[in-house]
Amino acid sequence: MVLTVADKNRLQCWQLPQMYTFMDKKLLNAYMQTDYIIDDDIGIWLINIGQTERTLSRYLHRFKQPAAAFITAYNPHSKALSKQQNEQRHKALVAELNAKQLPFLNGYGAGRDDSWPAEKSVFITNITQQQANQLAAKFEQQAYVWLDEQGQVSLITKEHY
Repeated sequence: MVLTVADKNRLQCWQLPQMYTFMDKKLLNAYMQTDYIIDDDIGIWLINIGQTERTLSRYLHRFKQPAAAFITAYNPHSKALSKQQNEQRHKALVAELNAKQLPFLNGYGAGRDDSWPAEKSVFITNITQQQANQLAAKFEQQAYVWLDEQGQVSLITKEHY
C-alpha cells in the first residue's frame, strides 16, 4: 500500500493502548497536549493521556466505580461554537447523565498552550466504555478520555465507537 503525504500526516503519532487512530495529527496533538482537570467537591485532580492515575483509580475502586470517562459536549466535531451554544450543550449532557443516573464530577479540559479555550467537561464514574462511546457519539465528539480499571488514561477516538 502506498501512502500519500496527506495520509502520512493523518497517521497517528502516538500509539494508544491497543489502538491506532487516523485522526488529523494536529488535532491529535491538541488532545495529547491538554490537561484534563476534575474540579469538584473531592478536590482537584489532573489527568493526562498516556499516564497511569493510580491514586484516582484507588479512589474510584473504594466506591466500586472502577472505570470512568472524561467527556465534553463543547465544540462538536472540533468546530468552535459560541459560549452560549456550548453552555446549552453542556446542560444537555448533564441532563442526560442525570436521566441515566450516571454519577459524575465537574471538570474541564485546558490546552497547555492556550490556543483553545478551556472546555467544561464531566468525569463520569461507574460507566461502561460502551455507554461512554454512545455519549461521545451523541454529543458529536472526535474523542474522549477513558480511565480504565488499572488507572491507565487513554484517548478513545471516534473511529473506535
